[in-house]
Amino acid sequence: MKFLNFDNVLCLSPHPDDTEYSMSGVVLKHPDTHFDILCLTQGGDCDTTTGVDRLDEVINAWETTSATNYSLHFSGIKFLKENGVDEWINYIETNFTKKNSYNCIMTTSEHDSHFEHVLISSFAATLARINPYSIIQYRSPSTLDKWTPNLFVSLEDFYYNKKKMLQEFKSKLHHEYFGDFVLDGFHTNFQCMKKGQGFVESYKIITAYE
Repeated sequence: MKFLNFDNVLCLSPHPDDTEYSMSGVVLKHPDTHFDILCLTQGGDCDTTTGVDRLDEVINAWETTSATNYSLHFSGIKFLKENGVDEWINYIETNFTKKNSYNCIMTTSEHDSHFEHVLISSFAATLARINPYSIIQYRSPSTLDKWTPNLFVSLEDFYYNKKKMLQEFKSKLHHEYFGDFVLDGFHTNFQCMKKGQGFVESYKIITAYE
């Protein structure tokens, strides 16, 4: 099964665990779509856990699954501020969009309490200025309530595989948002629940091309 009939998707992850927390269920559910997961940094500037160990957590998380429809990519840059926006765009174009044929770019939202998520969300339109890439935003733990999703993906049994993945982010397990109660709440939407959709991931389609 393909995700929205896409063959290849580029996922922009500002930090380790952003893509895994926000959209790994979609990857697990759609084995006929390939996802290039690009982790741009080793973590946030003021986060004491930032470092290469967090990249190992990303690798370990995916290794708990039987998924083969993804590729992990790491920029080698520790902090986002080490590059300017023009340098980041050039890096992504040179190493990804000019080398590969993508149908979609998935990224964070401009309505986010993490300023680096806001910055990364601005990359998508620039990267799609020539090519007809669909742009889809994913909900992260820091996405603000003013952001309104228009696509809900029911995770079915994949949700429990996703929760197992997230247990590999050992440096973050002490945070409330990695606890079962908050995780279940993050993946819950009332309208979806009452229609029998169970746990879901939330997305917003910004631009779509067939």
